[in-house]
Amino acid sequence: MLDLVRFELKKLLVRRTSLIACAGILVMLCGIMTLNIVQTKTASDAGEVLNGTAAIAHQKEKAAAHEGVLTVERVQGEVAAYKALAFSKVDPADVAGLSDDAAYALMKQAYDEDEFRAIYDSYYAYLLSPWKVGALEPYQVAAQLDDDAADGFYEAVAGKLQRTLDNGMGGTWTYSDVERAYWTEKQGGVGEPLAYGYAGGWSDVLACLGFFAFAMVAVCIALTPMFSGEYQDRTDAVLLSSRYGRSKLVAAKIIAALAFATAYFALATLIIMGAALAFFGAEGGDLPVQVLSLSIPYDLTMAEATWTAVGIAYLMTLGFAGLTLLLSSKLRSQLAIFATCAALVFLTGMIPSGGNAVLLHALYLFPINGLNDQVLFNSLVSYPVGSFAIDLASLLACVYALALVLCVPLAARAFRRHQVV
Repeated sequence: MLDLVRFELKKLLVRRTSLIACAGILVMLCGIMTLNIVQTKTASDAGEVLNGTAAIAHQKEKAAAHEGVLTVERVQGEVAAYKALAFSKVDPADVAGLSDDAAYALMKQAYDEDEFRAIYDSYYAYLLSPWKVGALEPYQVAAQLDDDAADGFYEAVAGKLQRTLDNGMGGTWTYSDVERAYWTEKQGGVGEPLAYGYAGGWSDVLACLGFFAFAMVAVCIALTPMFSGEYQDRTDAVLLSSRYGRSKLVAAKIIAALAFATAYFALATLIIMGAALAFFGAEGGDLPVQVLSLSIPYDLTMAEATWTAVGIAYLMTLGFAGLTLLLSSKLRSQLAIFATCAALVFLTGMIPSGGNAVLLHALYLFPINGLNDQVLFNSLVSYPVGSFAIDLASLLACVYALALVLCVPLAARAFRRHQVV
């Protein structure tokens, strides 16, 4: 049996088209991750634009300046300090009554460049986000806060979740009572107080989740000829009439296919995660995922959230591997098989939703749309099923695990029952 598996793996690896496509996609991923590092940009404290590793180092330095546990007392002090900074030359009542553009012009005129950059520090936008409504700037949010508002920091975080549920994905989705209870309970399970710090490597991996779609397409390319290649080469008659053609050989093909998919996904993961963690740093894995956004209702660390997302991408890869095997066992045309899989991976990301939340919920089940950290963890995408609700991450894992479990036996059955022409 092991010899048959080795033989099938060898057949996979020596097909010229598959080898070139799979190697090319790995090289492309290396190029993408290199550009991801080189094109990182940020502004220094002096207003200079920094690029690449210099920008990453500056981001670490800025986050390190604010790292620590966000106790209520600390939030109180930092909100008070921000208000003192932002309104040292401007009356908060004047800012609160202006439009976004007018408020920006007023602040820009009143403060010099260094002061203005300090007022726009991304940390304060993060800290004030629980009270933010719409597209208000941090100083507009601060202008509306009472002196004792920071006492209820974590109550404001919980309140932000309820406002998001009330908003219903921009008014396009109405959360059921079951969904509201699900998200409220989930947010209530997040530990307090939260901690803040630098987790750039882990956040970069989450931002690059969509690139795993290329690995899925490579796996589909390699597995397309697994059964259909036998039909086209007319070797199916020989194989199916042999002693183990309808038993061990079929099992060997499936084991080889899933082993290849796993190994290839591991290589893609090594490139994507390796580059991100090597250059952006692996520190911060133990920080809560809320360092990305205080609105995230998951009780996970950055490392746990990252590995959860990568695990979902792996299940997607195996699901598409199973689908490819099923199509390969049914169809002779390798082009039709590849076109079907590629369309499901990529073209589903190009379908305009037009603000239709029902359509969005369906499109989120495909890789290009679902493999997005904002969608997975921060968009409150849930599906009511009778008396309970399931979130997107859990549903994706179930759907692609089910696809694998169903497609693989069906593929084996179809090949065993294939009638040689």
